[in-house]
Amino acid sequence: MYDHRLNITRALHNDHLTTLALLEKLETTLRRIGPGNPPEKDDVMVSAILNDIRTVMEAEVTGHFAFEEEHLFPRFAEHVDHGIPMMLQGEHETIRPIAARLRELAIAALENGFDAASWAEFSDVGMELVEREVFHIQKEEMGFLPALDQIIDPEDDGELTMAYAEIGAK
Repeated sequence: MYDHRLNITRALHNDHLTTLALLEKLETTLRRIGPGNPPEKDDVMVSAILNDIRTVMEAEVTGHFAFEEEHLFPRFAEHVDHGIPMMLQGEHETIRPIAARLRELAIAALENGFDAASWAEFSDVGMELVEREVFHIQKEEMGFLPALDQIIDPEDDGELTMAYAEIGAK
């Protein structure tokens, strides 16, 4: 596994690990329960995943994506290649509404539980998010973050790390 030398790439990597862990739990739960059988409202495991979706998806698609788009994609385009940030930006634009819808469904389910229709939609949207987000993170981990480690100097690393922490604190 790649050893990130910069604080900013380590922070992004750690966020990726958090998101991947949630997506793995989500996929396992969706496959275990199946799309046609909504869980009970008091299912502790499902409630925990719903709470995680509420917080992690907000941080991922609001803070993490925005930070990359504002601070890292332009730098990458200038120093390495403009095509990769354009591709990743396009994936962000595809993932954002899926993650937002899953988050909305999770929040509603925490309050009211699932019925057959809302569970079926949650299952479909959840599996689509798993597929798209996992592939997206893999791309960033294999090429984007290692390249950033090569083009960002230590002074910029400190500034970027602070800016990223401020986004997470909001």
